[in-house]
Amino acid sequence: MTMTMQDQVRFNTQMRRTYRKVYNLAYRLSGNKGDAEDLTQEAFYRAYRGFDAYEGDKPFENWIFRIVTRLFLDLNRSRKRRVKTVSYDAPLHPDGSDDTVLFEKSDDRPTPEDFLLAHAVSEDLERSLSLLSDDQRRLVWLADVEGVSYGEIAAIFKAPVGTIRSRLHRAHKQLRACLEQVQSERNRLCTS
Repeated sequence: MTMTMQDQVRFNTQMRRTYRKVYNLAYRLSGNKGDAEDLTQEAFYRAYRGFDAYEGDKPFENWIFRIVTRLFLDLNRSRKRRVKTVSYDAPLHPDGSDDTVLFEKSDDRPTPEDFLLAHAVSEDLERSLSLLSDDQRRLVWLADVEGVSYGEIAAIFKAPVGTIRSRLHRAHKQLRACLEQVQSERNRLCTS
């Protein structure tokens, strides 16, 4: 596809305006910086390739969020199919040769950026969020952290606005209950 100069300018403007939000959504979905970067890059690449299909009267942000969400779901599906168990202790002999390949365990310590992100939300809240379902956590993130409107969230979830409002209300109620439970457990451990 060849884009007109005007379309390229429109696309670049939209990309600059939404890049951070797209990355944040990708990071929250994947929970991994590398995957979030890959998802963001691939989403904008696909958006660029399919920009002629974009309906300019609809919010670009919704369109690109749907692309990121679909890419994330595809990534999860493909990873579930590819899971293989490998022993880190047993050496491999590639192609039947006498050469030995040993695995070294990667450094699991958090990077400074991961440390900062992990401590940006209180431990109690982070633990409570982890107890929510993926959809509830994503809904709370979009509405409360990203500040995405109900209409835009409804488009992302492909559900009516009223449904989004009630799901968000239930997610908030569940989050409060989880937070109370986590805090009471922490208090009980501190006093014993």
